[in-house]
Amino acid sequence: MSLSKEVYQALESIVGPENISDDPAICEADTKGGFGEFMLDRGAMRPAAVLLPGSTEEVQQIVKVANRYKLPFVPFGTFYIAYCAPNRPNTIMLDLKRMTRLEIDERNLYALCESGVCISQLQAEAMKRGLYTVAPGCGSQASVVANTAVHGQGPLGYRLGFAYRRMLGTEWVLPDGEILRLGSAAALRDYFWGEGPGTDLRGLLRGIIGHQGGLGVVTKMAVKLYPFIPEKLEPSGISPHTTLNLPPNRMKWYNITYPSPDTAINGMYEIAKHEIGAMIMSVPPIFRYVARARGKGANAFWEAWPKAGETLDRNEMIVRVLLVGFTSEKQLAYEEKVLQDIATETGGVAREGRPTDESWIMSADAISIYFVAGAEASTEISLDSLDQALKVGRATAELKKKYTPPLGEDYGYPGWFQVYDLGHLGYLEFLAYADTEDTAQLEQLGADCIEHDLAVGGYPAYQEPSILGPEWFNYHELLERVKDLFDPNGISNPPKPLKFGQV
Repeated sequence: MSLSKEVYQALESIVGPENISDDPAICEADTKGGFGEFMLDRGAMRPAAVLLPGSTEEVQQIVKVANRYKLPFVPFGTFYIAYCAPNRPNTIMLDLKRMTRLEIDERNLYALCESGVCISQLQAEAMKRGLYTVAPGCGSQASVVANTAVHGQGPLGYRLGFAYRRMLGTEWVLPDGEILRLGSAAALRDYFWGEGPGTDLRGLLRGIIGHQGGLGVVTKMAVKLYPFIPEKLEPSGISPHTTLNLPPNRMKWYNITYPSPDTAINGMYEIAKHEIGAMIMSVPPIFRYVARARGKGANAFWEAWPKAGETLDRNEMIVRVLLVGFTSEKQLAYEEKVLQDIATETGGVAREGRPTDESWIMSADAISIYFVAGAEASTEISLDSLDQALKVGRATAELKKKYTPPLGEDYGYPGWFQVYDLGHLGYLEFLAYADTEDTAQLEQLGADCIEHDLAVGGYPAYQEPSILGPEWFNYHELLERVKDLFDPNGISNPPKPLKFGQV
């Protein structure tokens, strides 16, 4: 469908003719894509127009016009995830890529970001000043604002926690067009503090997995930064074979090979208990084969991976640890000795890795993990203890057998694990791959995982409120009341946040 001339002109008067289009080709580009493609965007409709606002004021005016004419609208930063897919007739898309203001307050250790700033930009600018943030596991091409509101997990969260805890002052255009400022921004127009005055509403932004544009548009957000090392991480290589060279006097990788997942989990607990390292995660063999195929296309991976099953030790698990001498070179030397002792005592063999990083500091290649097949789904994500994560991972591997083939083979590996909050929280993610015509099996495996988790008292993260709500104090009913209160016309990326995994 198309907008009437009256509506189009009203929107054009806000952003200018160069920042709005109803060209079918341009609109089609914002119909599908991102993580979860072919599933989360099934049934998506081509939007009626795409707008590129350049300021909070323009966003506010657009939202007010949308309310006047009852137009559904979907805001997005980088369209990294298919939750952005429009699913109502006459939807307008708010592409926020022009909103790229980034200011870093070195004294107070925070960055003020508009919606179009991606995490790689923030990380690069922060490191110029001896600061850093967490680059998320999904890839640092994600928007700072969107990723922080959703959850913002990444391996460096072992020491820094989830991103939503680093949310400070925030500017938020509500679904009715009113502007709400949170934290110190509410009274001082300064963004250094996130709590108060008055009720702290940051939890509404986060929810269980963010509101996915269902409660308006966050246009500015301040996020906490942390001291890093004075040495520079020098980039080298040509895309897609790029890397960061780490200063060996301050940063080192170690790979610890364990004979079983149980011994690996025990080793991860011990490392975290001694509070050493900047990151701890397991590395399933499929990650290594994906890395080797980088730049060669998905076919190169699928030619090599089936042969791997003939030689892989299916019990072995590798734990990857990043050590950083945040305070001095002596700190790095101390942590090396402690790590080597722990590896020996827990039955592992520690080997020093290459002094480079291709993924976790800038997350430059994380996207390649997801898109080695036509379709991919994180069929299981669990946030609990590491022990529980291993149990859930093994159960998922067993559930997956009845769908393999057509799902891609993973040889029984129980997913991959990260450690958060110095060992107090364990993260499991189980990736499954399929051709685009086999997405029904991916979705059914995901449904089986939810049913299993609820049966054993697990925590299946990032799942539908309508599914989990009845099991968890009917919180979906509260969420529905919040949606009705904030978005009475039901136009802010409906039906989210009530059903964010469906269109």
